[in-house]
Order: sequence, then structure tokens, then C-alpha cells
Amino acid sequence: MVSYFTILIALAIENWDEEQKKKEKEEIYLKSLHGDLIKDEHQLNRRIKDYESKLQAAMDIMLACTEPEKDDPEMILRQIESKLTYNFAYIPSNNTYHALESSGDIQYITNSHLKILLFELYKAFEANELKGALFFEFMNSNLWAGYLIEKANYDQARLEVTNVELKTDVYNRIKRLYKLIETYYYDLLGTELKIEEVMQALQLELEAKEIQVDGNDESSEESENQETEGTESQENDAQELEDLLEEL
Repeated sequence: MVSYFTILIALAIENWDEEQKKKEKEEIYLKSLHGDLIKDEHQLNRRIKDYESKLQAAMDIMLACTEPEKDDPEMILRQIESKLTYNFAYIPSNNTYHALESSGDIQYITNSHLKILLFELYKAFEANELKGALFFEFMNSNLWAGYLIEKANYDQARLEVTNVELKTDVYNRIKRLYKLIETYYYDLLGTELKIEEVMQALQLELEAKEIQVDGNDESSEESENQETEGTESQENDAQELEDLLEEL
């Protein structure tokens, strides 16, 4: 009889220990997801403002192309150089979700609604990446980059084209570029709304489980540095998450 109760107690302790490990894993993942979303909000906000500026620049150039006789011919190349030459894609901080999916640890997220939202956000990231790829493909194509190499005279700060070419060749290229920027921009706005929805659900889950997270306000400089470091920063975040899980 004593032996029987000893076995029961041992099993109960083992089950309790296993449940504690599950809760600890879930807490690590929830905190890490929270950190990812904070970074995403900072970066996405900058990218949205950036592409708003590009949309306006493309519109200004289209208007200038329709009436080249009335506009400053140097403005077109100046706008292209300052607003449309250097472009950065939005790269989400989704290391935690990748870890959850690839390891099967998504089972440790007990809130089904939150899991659905995370999946939807991941799909939004994928769609956004595809729309960004179309934009960058055009920017690097002969139709755009090759045309600028052929027609841009940077010494005189102008495009060496006729007024007819401005109204046709340049206008059509800028119009195509505008549509690609617009598509990418509105997809970024949609992703921003999805991130806000996921963050709200995550905050409720953290509060319900009484999990404390670090302050939400990353300094602008720190966030900018993380974005500049790109892949290296994401690899460091992934390694940190892996180290925490291995400690369990």
C-alpha cells in the first residue's frame, strides 16, 4: 500500500513539474512575441512614412511630366534622386513565430484566438513581402534603372529627354512605379492594423497570466540600430530565445 501511494505521489510530482515547464515555455514565447511586435511597430511606422513620401514624389513627377514646359526640368531628376533612389523593405521580426512553428511549440500557446491571429499576421507578412518584391524588381529592372542610367545627366541634374518623351516614356514609367508603391504602401497599412490586433490580444493574455514584460517604449535610436543591423540582429534575437528555452 505504501509503495502504491509513493508511486502516485511521484507521478503527481512529475505531472506537476511537466505542467510548470509548459507554463514557463509559454511565458518565454509570449514575452518574446511581445518584443517582436514592439520592434515591428517601430519599423513599420518608419516604413509607412517613408512610402508616403515616395507616393507624393511620384505624383509630383507625374504632374511635371504632363506639362514639362511649365515645370523645372531639374526637379524630376532631383525628386528621383532624393525620394526614389534609396528604398528599404519592411522586414518583420518574426523569429519567435518561426520558432513556434518549426519546433511544434505552438502547442504551448494555450489561447486559441491568439494562435489564429498569429497565423493571420504571418500570412500578412508573406503577402507584404511579395508586394515589396514586385516593387523592388521594377526598381532594379532595365525599364527603370536601365532607363535612368541611359537618360540621366547628373552633371546637369536633368534627364536628357524631349518633352514628348517626358509625357510618354517617363510618365508611363513613373505611373507604373506609383502603382507599385501604392500597392506596397496600402499593404503596409493593413499589416499595421493586424499587428495592433495581435498586440491587443497578446496584452490581454499577458495580463490574464500575470506575466510582466519589459517597458514597451524602445528608444528610437535603439530601434533604428536594430533595423540597420538587419539579419544579424534577428539572428541574435533567435539565439537569445533558443538559449532561454534550453535552460528549461
